[in-house]
Amino acid sequence: MDSNELNIPSIVKDPHYRYKMPKIQTAIQGTGNGIKTNWVNLPDVSNALKVPVAYPLKFIGRELGSNTELKQNSYLINGSHPVEKMQELLDKFIKKYVLCPKCHLPEIHGKIKVTKKDIKSTCRSCGATEKLDNVHDFATYIRRNPPKYEEDDKVEGQKVTQEKEKEKKPDKKPAKKIDKELKKNIKECCINLPKIIKDNEPIEKNIEEIKKFIGKYKFNLDIKFYCFSFGIIPEEVYTKSFEHRLPIIKHFIEKESDNNPEESLFYFLIGLEDNIFSRKKGENKQYISSLLYYLYDRDILSEEFWLNYLNGKIQEKYQSMLYAEEADKQMKQAALDFSNWIEKGPYEGEEEEKKEKEKNEDEKKEDDKKGKKEEEQKGKKDDDDDEEIIKGKKKKKKKNKKGKEKEKKIEEKEEKEEKEEKEKEDKEVKEEKKQEKEEKEEEIDVDGI
Repeated sequence: MDSNELNIPSIVKDPHYRYKMPKIQTAIQGTGNGIKTNWVNLPDVSNALKVPVAYPLKFIGRELGSNTELKQNSYLINGSHPVEKMQELLDKFIKKYVLCPKCHLPEIHGKIKVTKKDIKSTCRSCGATEKLDNVHDFATYIRRNPPKYEEDDKVEGQKVTQEKEKEKKPDKKPAKKIDKELKKNIKECCINLPKIIKDNEPIEKNIEEIKKFIGKYKFNLDIKFYCFSFGIIPEEVYTKSFEHRLPIIKHFIEKESDNNPEESLFYFLIGLEDNIFSRKKGENKQYISSLLYYLYDRDILSEEFWLNYLNGKIQEKYQSMLYAEEADKQMKQAALDFSNWIEKGPYEGEEEEKKEKEKNEDEKKEDDKKGKKEEEQKGKKDDDDDEEIIKGKKKKKKKNKKGKEKEKKIEEKEEKEEKEEKEKEDKEVKEEKKQEKEEKEEEIDVDGI
């Protein structure tokens, strides 16, 4: 076996095994927070595994919890990662999405069928049709980006192509030219509709007023939603949140769309494109991704719709006299952040934020619980302290009471003793006076004799 080759997967040690792949080769780029691992020979490895180039890169990126970047001749994973770890994760990918679940040979290429619910494979070797791993996060990426095979049956491929062409042709609607009267009405509607909408009024009232105002023009569906887009998202709203107007947009796309919300949404976007890029020369284009995210978050714009819009399928299906190809290109360019977010899927963006949010919420709950417990303990301690203080006060009060009683008794005793002393003195004085009187009387008697 060539020293630069490994079996598929590398855990198979048979030197005569016929399924081979190149060893992973990487190069570390950048330093510090900007350090990245460049998978130099990813195209060769993917070719050997007969899978799209992005698959191994995205799978390993998800396993490592790192963002990935696919550029021309550059296949990057954020962070510095050893080859051994990457090879281990590549084997995991091979086991889940390259090997037949029954015979364990890499013979399911070109025979993977992707639906909204399942990813199935039919083995070229044993003929078994089995489900692949539909639980792993990467299954979501495969559903959004199913493999395209050059080796598909040509006759079947031609039939499918012909059927698709047949489907497209009836759906296309010839665009009409705008006459002067219609142009005047469109301009009048776009100028005056923003004045009809009052953000301080109930949503239902706004909906009725808009329906009444646009209805008087009797526009076709494309012009109706073109004007509605101008009115509901006027220039000043781009610089602040227009979340309060989303229920109105949702209602019109779903309920006032002649039972075709997809077509209405496309015409709504045409109005958005023309407003920003044709009339305003690209002003406020920095808000495009935010606006689209709001529409996506409220289930007005779906992931499937946006991917079809990016691929030009929506534009092929519906036609409007108001469609401008240049504005459409500029719109897609301005919406790159939103498009990347959609194409990456929830794991690399939304899922990480969700997990981080859940983690923060758990930590907050724990802190709140801890704080509550501390408050309870503190409250209990305060109650105990209050009780001690009350007891101390009572004790002090009792002590003071006893002290006062003792003082009173002493005072009463002193008063009694003082009284007795005074009485004794009075008695003595009285005795002395009596004695003096008697002596005086005796003197008188003697003199008389």
